[in-house]
Order: sequence, then C-alpha cells, then structure tokens
Amino acid sequence: MTTIKDIAKLAKVSPATVSNALNPNLARVVAPKTRRRIKAIAADLGYQPVHHQAKQPARSDCVLITTPPLEDEIEDQYWHHIRMGIYEGASQQNVNIQNVFRIQGGIYPKMVADYDGVIILGSLTESAIRQLKGYNSNIVVIDDVNTSCSFVDTIGTDLYSLTLEALKLIQKQANGPIAFIGGKRLEYHLDGSAEATTDDLRTKAYRDWLAVNDQPAILKLTSWDTEAGLSAINELLDETALPIGGIVVASDPIAIGVVKGLLEKRITPGKDLPLISFDNIGVASYLTPAITSFSLPKEVLGITAINQVCDLIANKRQWVARTTIPGYLGTGETYPIQVS
Repeated sequence: MTTIKDIAKLAKVSPATVSNALNPNLARVVAPKTRRRIKAIAADLGYQPVHHQAKQPARSDCVLITTPPLEDEIEDQYWHHIRMGIYEGASQQNVNIQNVFRIQGGIYPKMVADYDGVIILGSLTESAIRQLKGYNSNIVVIDDVNTSCSFVDTIGTDLYSLTLEALKLIQKQANGPIAFIGGKRLEYHLDGSAEATTDDLRTKAYRDWLAVNDQPAILKLTSWDTEAGLSAINELLDETALPIGGIVVASDPIAIGVVKGLLEKRITPGKDLPLISFDNIGVASYLTPAITSFSLPKEVLGITAINQVCDLIANKRQWVARTTIPGYLGTGETYPIQVS
C-alpha cells in the first residue's frame, strides 16, 4: 500500500508537503508546480487516502428554563429566535433538550439534578440560580438582566454600549431632549413569583447618560408589545412640555407602536426627529418609515449557549465565562434624519 512517505521520496519533498498538497483545505499553501507533481506521482502509485470518520460526541441531555411569559415570547421575536438558536445548536452538538420548564409554573431545584446541563433563558434571582447550582453546576444563563452574577456562565449582547451609541448618534441631530421608551424586566424566584421590576441594560445606559449630559429624564417603561408602545408615546407627548428631540426605543415591537403614535400626531420619525430601536425584526423594515434598528445576534445567543454548556459538561471547568456578542446598527428611515 502506497504511503505519503513513498510519494515524498519520489517527489523529493517532505511528507508534510505531500500531506498538504493532497488535502483540499491546505493544497493552496503548496506551490502549484510542486502540487501538480505530487498529485501525478500519487495517481501513478495508486495512492488512496485514509479517511478517518469523525467521532460523534456523546449525547447530552439538557433542560431549558424560560422566564419570559408566554405572551411575551409570542409577541416578541427576540425570544423566539433565541429559542431557534438553542435548538439549532443542540442539533449540531448532539444535545437533547429533554424538557422545558416555564418559571411561572414554579420549579423545585432538585428537578435539574438528573440533567447534564441547564440553560436559563431570561432572569432569575441570584438566590434562585444558587439553589439550582446546588444540584447542577453546568448552568448557562442567556440575556440575564443581573450583570453582577459572577458565579455562573452568562451570554448576552452589548446592549449597554449600543444604547450609548444610539444616544450619541441621536444627540448629533436632536433639536431637544432625548426620550427613552423601554420595557419592564422581571427577575423570578423559583416558585414562579416575580421580584420587583429591574432596569435592563438599555434603561441603565439611558439613566447613566442623563447624569453625564445633565438632561431630565423623559422615560417610559412599559410592556414589550406594540399597544404598550402606542400608549407610552401618547403619554410622553402629553406629559412633556418641550418638544422631544429624539427617541431611543428598547425593542422593535414597542417601536412599531411608538411610530404609529407619532404619525397620528403628524410627527414623522426620520424627518421631524431621529428614532433608533433594537432587534431589527423583519416587519419593522417594511413599515413607512422603516425603523432604523440595532441588529442583535438572537440565534447566535442560543447557539453559543449550547456550545458553552457542552464545554461545561465535557471539561468540568471551575471558572465562569461571560460571553458578550456584539450587535450592529442596521439601515432604516428613522435615523439619520432625511434631508429633503
């Protein structure tokens, strides 16, 4: 049987060069003339490469704990696409999402003990996560509002810095104070009860920006749906004495309602004031005007969670990882202001 060493001897090159020349992924590192000579010799000698079958990773059984209420998952594509990413990653990594627990129904900590890993979607209290970790150390939390949670793996988006970027961009064009319309975030206990409303990173960034820029708060925190956005902008316009110079909205479903309310008041985003949102969902790009929105790596968050829980299962590491996946500003018509 012809070997790589036999070909190397006849071609007067090293075995490594032969290996590279015969590998479709590495052949480009070998000079074309040398590559052709090696392939010709290999063909003359009837060389047959040995194909090693990739080892299939052992199956891992995991549980998914979700905290967004069912109506939020239905209304907001953000959560839906993260779930899609989780299942896509699970398929790639031979992970079986054996069960899904919705926190509103309550969870006993011991319920996670029999699984290889746990993925938490959304925010639990620190006490709740510690209780779960007492029964299963392989835990990954996606989109946790509690950024001080230092004892468990977390995966999220750079929402804080993206919000500051949005405010900086709008500030350049705003002819008046900048408003923020966001959503209420809840942290849950294991019995399904909710802790007091907590600011998410977008709201925190806006509050910090206010302090630096000496601007009074023009702020509404509401539910994460379109009707709530419509109500919020109507209330803000009624309550604010000065004309609003620009608006940052925490998600596209809310922003759709905000844009509707502005248009009803004959205020056109992108013409009369700049507006930037988050999520970059498909329907927002088909509105008139199309909403300018930050694209968030929704599916990637889910896929990365699977990768990290597999790493925890396989390597039993004793340190935690905090993964931040960047977003980027998409195109739209509500920012920058269109000059006619």
